[in-house]
Amino acid sequence: MNRKTILEAFNQAAAAVGYKFYSDEEGRAPVSVKEYPTLWLAPPQFVKMEGRKHGRITYSVTLHAMRQGAKHTAEMRNDEWAAMEESLLEFFNLLSQHHLVAVVDKLTIRNSSMSLTAHGEVAATAEAEVVTIF
Repeated sequence: MNRKTILEAFNQAAAAVGYKFYSDEEGRAPVSVKEYPTLWLAPPQFVKMEGRKHGRITYSVTLHAMRQGAKHTAEMRNDEWAAMEESLLEFFNLLSQHHLVAVVDKLTIRNSSMSLTAHGEVAATAEAEVVTIF
């Protein structure tokens, strides 16, 4: 599975859970994000490859979920974090069902106390290893 194919799989899963999808360097989020909810994928990092003509490639991924929240109370922000956690779990479940994804492993999700843009959004960050087949 090449980088373009994994990005297409992420885009499809994001659309299925109702999020706009972007992938670029994290520093580009402030100028790129125009609407919410958004999933922002930092460039996947190649971890390892097993096999030559066919096998597995493991990517380390960092995915940021963002929703509007500049004027939210603490209770509203907690509700948004809970909703994003559910969306991220559903997203990675859908991603793992892609025909070229063997497994999603080592998934962690944490709330972000700082926004990634100047919009003051509520954000959560998921990190995982995505094992793809080729």
